[in-house]
Amino acid sequence: MQFVLFAVVTMVVIIASTNAIARSVAEDEAIAEARNTTEVLARSVVEPALEDAKDRILQGTPRGSDLFLQFARRTLVKALDVQNPLAVRFNMWLEDGYLLYSNQGGIASQSFEIGPDRRRVLREGGTGYEIANPNDPENSGPRGPVYPEVGLAEEDLVRVYTPVEVRGQRLLFEVYYSLNRIQERRGEILLPFRWITIASLAGLLVIVTPILWLLTRRLTRAGEERERLLVHAVDASDAERRRIARDLHDGVVQDIAGTTFSVTALSRDPAVPEQARATLDGAGDNLRDSLRALRSLLAEIHPPDLHADGLEPALGDLVAPATNAGIQASVDVSGVDGASDAAVALVWRVAQEAVRNALRHSQATTVAVTVRSVDSRLRLEVVDDGIGFDPAVSGPDRYGLKGLRSLVKDIGGEIDVISAPGAGTTVRMEVAQQ
Repeated sequence: MQFVLFAVVTMVVIIASTNAIARSVAEDEAIAEARNTTEVLARSVVEPALEDAKDRILQGTPRGSDLFLQFARRTLVKALDVQNPLAVRFNMWLEDGYLLYSNQGGIASQSFEIGPDRRRVLREGGTGYEIANPNDPENSGPRGPVYPEVGLAEEDLVRVYTPVEVRGQRLLFEVYYSLNRIQERRGEILLPFRWITIASLAGLLVIVTPILWLLTRRLTRAGEERERLLVHAVDASDAERRRIARDLHDGVVQDIAGTTFSVTALSRDPAVPEQARATLDGAGDNLRDSLRALRSLLAEIHPPDLHADGLEPALGDLVAPATNAGIQASVDVSGVDGASDAAVALVWRVAQEAVRNALRHSQATTVAVTVRSVDSRLRLEVVDDGIGFDPAVSGPDRYGLKGLRSLVKDIGGEIDVISAPGAGTTVRMEVAQQ
């Protein structure tokens, strides 16, 4: 869906861009078509007609305009009308701006300013064009249709001009075209290219989408397979951890616990000599320390069932190794009865990492683990009086806390580590109870 949406947006952008470019190209092509039409009229209609009447043109008056007007009405207008019925007006100019003929009545046989571009074309040849200005003197008369049967209303015009020769003298032949019709012609030129662009892009989208869908399905299946294998590996690892923890608990731990009870009971037997009793008491203490260490190791190997065993005993097992390290540890838990399993598990996981760091790195003499319910949130605090550290300085022992930050954030909790060199460390975490 993301690809399809992106492709549609891209297609719209491409179509809009190409349409803007094509409109400019099509307009240039439509103007070029009008210029070619004008030149064809000049070479194939006007010049032959003037050549046939060359003995009668430009005679009688200094400019010969009267004879020319009579000739134009009889021959030229008819020829132009037959060849190009969509032209709305024709003019014939001399270089000095004298208008020999115009089928716009009332303005022929007058002089006007024809402008530098028309003078240039008259001298150098070729064709030129410009948008007709209705305020120009030669355009200030009525601008209605020249040929009523064509049905042209008043509108903007484009004039295209090119030179013709009569007995060695150049005249400027000028044709006015409807700007609306040129724009319509532009649309006619543009339409096929627009459909070609749309059809090609749509066809490409139709071809690519199923291919992408197949590739996406393959990637999805591969991802699902990898996820299944990962879950299977995690489950297998968890099952193996449970098995090892169960074997240790049911075997070595139970044996040590039984031995501890036996040694303790034996040390209290009056029949045992005093010297042997002291030895037995020391052995009992060592066995109890080993038992606590094993219970802590079991918690490391496989987290306890917090729902069944409770959070406080689990945290007690977690801090059990502190006694062997000569650290005074305490656990205080209250207000967790209504907390969700996910919240309790997160509290235990954060406490595990914080206590582990305190026992390994803090050189503390006391570690206190406190869990409270505050405003429908569980708050965990792990406080030690160790050497502390600078939280701004990264170290290999900080990676666990960095991972916890992401874990707590994903669940919607907050965690803060407060420490300074020589000032101990406080790890505070809060998470919603539900």
